[in-house]
Amino acid sequence: MRAARSVRAAGAAVLLAAALTACATTVNGSGQFAGTRAPQASGDFPSPTTGSSGTSAQPPSQASTPAPPSDTGTSRPPGTFACPTIKYPFAHLSFDCIIATLAVAPKNDIWPLRLYKTVEAPTSWVLEEGAGNWGDPGSNSLADIALAVRTRMITAGGYGTSPTPTTVTDTDTTVGGVPAHVLQTTITLNPAWAKQRGTKVTSEKLWIVVVKVGAKDASLWYTSIPNLAAELWPKVPAIIQSIRVG
Repeated sequence: MRAARSVRAAGAAVLLAAALTACATTVNGSGQFAGTRAPQASGDFPSPTTGSSGTSAQPPSQASTPAPPSDTGTSRPPGTFACPTIKYPFAHLSFDCIIATLAVAPKNDIWPLRLYKTVEAPTSWVLEEGAGNWGDPGSNSLADIALAVRTRMITAGGYGTSPTPTTVTDTDTTVGGVPAHVLQTTITLNPAWAKQRGTKVTSEKLWIVVVKVGAKDASLWYTSIPNLAAELWPKVPAIIQSIRVG
C-alpha cells in the first residue's frame, strides 16, 4: 500500500518512524466519513483526533462521525506477529499473511498492527496487511466503521493528493463464524501526483473487514495492495476466510 513516512518513503521523516502518514508528505484525500457518534468502549485503534502522532486525521466539521477510542501508547498489545499466521489476542483475531515475507512495521496513527513488504524500491512503496481492535461500536454499524476507517486512510495522505476511491464491495457477511462487513475499494492515484512522486503505481486495492468479536466489541483487518503486486489480489478472499475469532 501507500508510501509511508517511516516505511514507504525511506528518506522522509506505510494498513497498522512511529507514526503513519501514508506518503512522504501528508496530503488530503477525497473520502467522506459516515455515521453519527463515537463508541465509548476502549480498544487499541487510535482516535482520529488523538492518534499516536498527536495530529488530527479528520476535519473538525466531522468530529461527530464514528471514531474509535483514543490510543494511549506507542506499543501494541502482545501477540504473535510472524508469518505465515498472525495471532493478535487483544483484537481477538488470527489470520494468514497475504505473503510470507511480510515484516512488522512500527505502530502508527491508523493501524496498531501493520505488516508490509516493499514492492517498489526507488520509492519504498509497499503493500500492507494489518489489524486493530475498535472496541464498542455503540450505535455505529460495522459498515459505518469500515467506511470511516477507509476515509481516514485516504485523508491521511496514503494514496497521494486527491485519489479516486471506487467501491467494489460493501456488504455484510460472516467471517470466522461471526457477523462481519467487507468493504473493498479500488483507489486510483492522481496521475499528476504519481508522476511527481516518481512511482509506477497507478492504483491500489484496499480491503477492510470489520468483525464483531464480542457482544460489544469489534475488530478490524485490512490489506492494501498496489497494482505492482496485482498477482496477489486474487488471494485476498481466501485470506479473509482465514480470519478466526478467539
